[in-house]
Amino acid sequence: YVGEISPRKLRGFANSTSSFFWSLGKAIGQISGQRELLGSQSLWPMLMASCGLPALIQLVTLPFFPESPPYLLMHKGDQEGCKKAIRQLWGEGHHQAEIDDIMKEKATMKNTKILSVLELMKEQAFRWQLYMIVILTATVQLCGINAV
Repeated sequence: YVGEISPRKLRGFANSTSSFFWSLGKAIGQISGQRELLGSQSLWPMLMASCGLPALIQLVTLPFFPESPPYLLMHKGDQEGCKKAIRQLWGEGHHQAEIDDIMKEKATMKNTKILSVLELMKEQAFRWQLYMIVILTATVQLCGINAV
């Protein structure tokens, strides 16, 4: 959501910060799970419940956030809703260039053919990328981070 609602010049930064915070959350979880902090048997329920606090905050606050401008314009075709969301997110100002960029992206998406999984696997140009994704996904599953 953050990557999609951010202005184009900040989109890469917003997307990379989310990865940073995911890693930070994993590190904080591992540190707070140490026996000396919240890893003891009596404090274990507190550690498990601590995951619910960010989820609760997100559940309460997300309905008040506007829908993403690209979603409103590209999928719903609501140009006024898109302008309203942009003003709410980025403040007052002239944002026609961003709306034009979203329209160009929509036009590009119309000309793009969506491949099925079988077509993707048969396509020679995507073979190495597909191998890399499968290998990376398998190694993440086997490295033990999900168990931690």
